[in-house]
Amino acid sequence: MLRPVQQELATIDVVRRNDAVPDLERVALIEAAVVVERAETLDDIDAAFRIERIVFEESGYGHMPQELDAQSTFYLAKSASTGEPIGCLRMIAGAPQTLPMMAMPLSGEWIERLARVAPHRLCEYGAIAIPSEVQADCGFDVAKALFREGYIHTLAEDIEWSGLVMEPRRARALARWNGLQFEQAGPTTYYMGGDVATFVASPRALYGSTIQLNPGFAAYVLQKLNPADYPLLRGVIGCSTTPG
Repeated sequence: MLRPVQQELATIDVVRRNDAVPDLERVALIEAAVVVERAETLDDIDAAFRIERIVFEESGYGHMPQELDAQSTFYLAKSASTGEPIGCLRMIAGAPQTLPMMAMPLSGEWIERLARVAPHRLCEYGAIAIPSEVQADCGFDVAKALFREGYIHTLAEDIEWSGLVMEPRRARALARWNGLQFEQAGPTTYYMGGDVATFVASPRALYGSTIQLNPGFAAYVLQKLNPADYPLLRGVIGCSTTPG
């Protein structure tokens, strides 16, 4: 099932080794191998729920509270060659239920800052689910593609602050490969099998970081969204999105 994806991604490791080169080629390679779409049909939504359930069972995490389903949007990753679902990402709106990340330990500064934000302008990158058989071949690249579309979701929804619960090393990976620099908003704590913390960022500021760290991804964002239609992109589009 995964062979076509594995073959298409085989050359990405060559690009990965040269840290001095902006990630222009890598974005194009991943885009050619992995298609991520918003799950809108019943079949795609069912596939996203199924993948999430499988991964949670593999990891022993239980399940996502059903109360969050109504305020969740799923993005489904598929093999560009076969159309086979290979991963999903749940994006959770900040209302009516409180976001899970708000129940994690937060510093006093971030408790106050997030309390001042209207709930509908908060968003959490919820469960990212990639089955173990996909992880073995191309899990990191599928995760990158999912996070990329999740970030575009925050721009399209005019989110003021977005966040996620993750290991600090995952935060470093997002900054290195997608140019998404999240700030740790609380202490690291042991939760669901690992040492994790809440990381938050302004989607507008994240776009500025992609210009510097991953101009290929910044250019991809502008291909997907017309800056004139999205307030969060206004004022940053004057920056160059090309290397040099």
